[in-house]
Amino acid sequence: MKSILALVTLALVALVMEERARQLAGDAQHALGEAVTQAQHGKDMMRHKVEDQPVIAVVAAAALGYVLSKVMPSHHR
Repeated sequence: MKSILALVTLALVALVMEERARQLAGDAQHALGEAVTQAQHGKDMMRHKVEDQPVIAVVAAAALGYVLSKVMPSHHR
C-alpha cells in the first residue's frame, strides 16, 4: 500500500512540476516577445534619428569605433 501511495505522490509531483515548467516556458516566451518588440522599436527610432541627422550619426559612429578600438584588446602581436 505504501508503494502505491508513493507512486501516486510521485505522479502528482511530476504533474505539478510539468505544469510549472509550462508556465515558466510561457513566461519566457512572453518575455522574449517583449524583448523583440523593444528591439524593433529601438531600431526604428535609431533609423529615424540617422535619417534626420546623418552627419551626427556618422560622427557618433566614428567616435564609438575609436573608443572601442582603444578599449578592446588587440589580437595583433
